[in-house]
Amino acid sequence: MKVGHIYLEGTRDEDARRGAGLVEALDRLTISQHVLAADADLLRSLQALPFVSCGPSVTSPIMACCLMPDVDIVHIHDDKAAQAGLLLTLTRSMPFVMDSPQRGAGYPGPLKRSILNRARYLIDPEDLDPERLIEIYRRGADAWSELPKNTNCW
Repeated sequence: MKVGHIYLEGTRDEDARRGAGLVEALDRLTISQHVLAADADLLRSLQALPFVSCGPSVTSPIMACCLMPDVDIVHIHDDKAAQAGLLLTLTRSMPFVMDSPQRGAGYPGPLKRSILNRARYLIDPEDLDPERLIEIYRRGADAWSELPKNTNCW
């Protein structure tokens, strides 16, 4: 299984450190991963891991979509990256999971609803147990592969 991660928030905050810790924990479990992020320092710190490849620093969802290699499932880590998940699903048929949006954010608009409806799972960012995430990733990728392939989707 190969997992993609997208983190487009530009600052190194608590969420970025939590995401880096997750990538490191999955690396220790020999899960192959590809990381795209806006923070070049974050990418440099992760590229030394043996089972992790890192793309160039990206700040837009469109570039993240273009630069994500073929993976089994993509983990979206922030609201800005959520559009990349939607693009990957619609254009390349890649399933994605995402961290749950912040509570109290109000009623989502049509774009946000579309993203939330297409996410395979919403993950509580406070509950990032690597073993549990691997199971979620596998279930999301397996469920996606069982969907009928519709070549006339437009």
